[in-house]
Amino acid sequence: MTLFAFLAVLVAGFAGLGWLLNRERSALWRRRRALLADCRPLFERVEQADGVGGFPRLSGEIAGRRVVVELMPDTMTLRRLPQLWLSLTVMMPLPGGAAFGVLARPSGSEFYARTPDLPVRLEPPAGLPEDVMVRGRRRGAAFLAQAERAIADLMADPRVKEVLVMPAGLRVVFQAAEGQRGQHLLLRQCDFGDAGFDPALFMRLYDGLEEIARRLSPAPTPAHLQETRGQRA
Repeated sequence: MTLFAFLAVLVAGFAGLGWLLNRERSALWRRRRALLADCRPLFERVEQADGVGGFPRLSGEIAGRRVVVELMPDTMTLRRLPQLWLSLTVMMPLPGGAAFGVLARPSGSEFYARTPDLPVRLEPPAGLPEDVMVRGRRRGAAFLAQAERAIADLMADPRVKEVLVMPAGLRVVFQAAEGQRGQHLLLRQCDFGDAGFDPALFMRLYDGLEEIARRLSPAPTPAHLQETRGQRA
């Protein structure tokens, strides 16, 4: 084989390899964009955008509340396969002092967590696991006590990583998937397969946040008491 023929075969081989890699990369991004497809019907006026690494981000309304959900890949954890975290945020007004976070099994590498940024360490309620970090603002302890049962129920699932409560709304971070070992070890790719996120599980997380909010919100004043107060005024 002449040198020219050898170079031609080499170039063709590299071109073919590049084509295969591009095809695999395109397929990987299509799988990522479809991970929340089954959850889209739960939303009204839903919008989808590409988040980090092509993972989807949905925003819209559920039962009249603004809801944002996004998938966040985590490749920073040492000696573990990549993790895919689902962040579900429900926007609703809560009492001004309701500001606290509960983070399960803190390691210091949770780039997505907001609990470590809160200023005051709070005592974990009795119903929560022992290996949790609880932080908040000064008045957060009283609100934490009001919602501790609902938080414990939500965090009974070990895949729940963080529950965050702020005056503008609530957020839960959930372990959605773990990376495929072969793709990670051989190609160092962050591939979580093509299984979509279960809508029933999504709604359990949403309902858990709604229950926390219900326990934090002041009970409405009955109509007859409102009328009595108005007459006294």
